[in-house]
Amino acid sequence: MVRELETLAPPSPQLLTDPVEAKLLNGTWYLQYTSPSTVGDTDQFPDAWKPESTDEEQRMLQVGSKFRAKGSVSAAGIKVETSNRVVKQIFNVAEKRVVNEIALDFGLVKVAGGIRQSSQVATRAVVAFDTCEITIDSVGITLNLSFLFKILGIVRQTRELGWLETTFVDEEVRIGRGNKGTMFVLTRDPDAVKS
Repeated sequence: MVRELETLAPPSPQLLTDPVEAKLLNGTWYLQYTSPSTVGDTDQFPDAWKPESTDEEQRMLQVGSKFRAKGSVSAAGIKVETSNRVVKQIFNVAEKRVVNEIALDFGLVKVAGGIRQSSQVATRAVVAFDTCEITIDSVGITLNLSFLFKILGIVRQTRELGWLETTFVDEEVRIGRGNKGTMFVLTRDPDAVKS
């Protein structure tokens, strides 16, 4: 069903650049479902989604590797368990930012970064993560761990540590793929999230 939606109703190539088109992507989305998707399938599944990438984006993509983080989300290798949790993603195309927030038992985890449109795939946002904050409710403090992304950027010689591609979007549902091989479905309705 996902493949059919992606094939029959792909998003506009101006999704990340045109303010009118960006209205579909902008705002708050709630993660409903995530699953592994084989990135770069061989011809065994010729109709399956496959990434297109520049050399720069190719190094972010581990072709043939399987997604191993069931029940979690990952940003530049930092994984957070999300089973039975509300995961919120906020897009702001005008400010070129994406924010992921996960409410956990002890508080809130926030990971964010700047985005740019991929030079290879128009609906792909290449992310340069720069913010990692953990708010601990019981003591009312926020730990700023953003320096971790600076260190990763130095080690990997780039601040751009991932990408996410919107493969379908309308007023209520968004489907996307990530550089680690994840397929995800998000909705506008926070009440649709099942705990």
